[in-house]
Amino acid sequence: MNAEEKILKFLRERGEEGALQSEIPKNLRLSKSTVSEIIQRLEDKGIVVRERIAGKSMRVWLSEFSPKPVEGLIRVGVLRASEYPHVLLACEDVGAIVKVFDSALELTKSLAFGALDVGVSPFVTQTMFALTLRSIRIHCVVAFNGSGVLMKRKLKECKKFATSELSAMESNLKLFLERFSFDISKASFRYLSSPESMIERFGECEFDAMAIWEPYFTMLKKDFEHMEFREVIGDYPCCSLASNVQFYEAQRKLLDKFIERLEEYAKGFDKRKASKLIAEKMGFDERLVLKSFKSYRFSAELSRESFRFLENYGLKLTDEIIKRIADV
Repeated sequence: MNAEEKILKFLRERGEEGALQSEIPKNLRLSKSTVSEIIQRLEDKGIVVRERIAGKSMRVWLSEFSPKPVEGLIRVGVLRASEYPHVLLACEDVGAIVKVFDSALELTKSLAFGALDVGVSPFVTQTMFALTLRSIRIHCVVAFNGSGVLMKRKLKECKKFATSELSAMESNLKLFLERFSFDISKASFRYLSSPESMIERFGECEFDAMAIWEPYFTMLKKDFEHMEFREVIGDYPCCSLASNVQFYEAQRKLLDKFIERLEEYAKGFDKRKASKLIAEKMGFDERLVLKSFKSYRFSAELSRESFRFLENYGLKLTDEIIKRIADV
């Protein structure tokens, strides 16, 4: 491994924390001049970014972990789901760096704090972050529907439910139960950060039912009692696409180009190509992904009706507030 490879490996391991440039020679046993020359070359190529933090001290990051927008680069966060065929196709077209998350909450936090430029996560989650932190702007809903409840017994017999925190899963599960006149005060809810851990604990009988998204829902529904949320609550906006405000202001042309490609793919795309892309990115079976597409209505639009749906979750917004946080 040569000096440049060692530096890149070291910076990748540091991730979003980055490293002081002065740390690199000490940790990798390289001369200061060698490190300085390589870092300058990598910065010129846009592979790393540097920021002066005090005096002559510089902190260095790989561009994909930069705490601020990088010229000509777009970093897109998606959940491990089959909901984003048109998003991933658009990412390919603009050369975006794609980061896959298991947790909607962690993805949206990364977007809000600038570790991502664009994020696709639950509409309700993004709306709450946009209202409280004001650091993200919502551009469109990328898909409707695509999730449901899996049960080990009849719904009326279920007492313990698993879901993901501050997400469409949690909001839809509680709305779903209310529509069945289920006494939520008598139910207990477990919040898990990833679908894999939820499935594992479901198999170990830690809870009676779980709210989960595609393609996990399609993969498991043959083995359990199940019901899609849309059967009970109707069509609902699932995930939306938002940008970090700093990126929105600095890289508007690149963002517009990305959204234009997204809108084109939302009208129609090669499903087999898209399912293969998702399978490779997410680690799913390609046939499962293709089958799960039937659960969604793909989109690249945003309307006030989508925000009106949030009233079902107890989130009522005025037109003035909606205009402040979204492209409506």
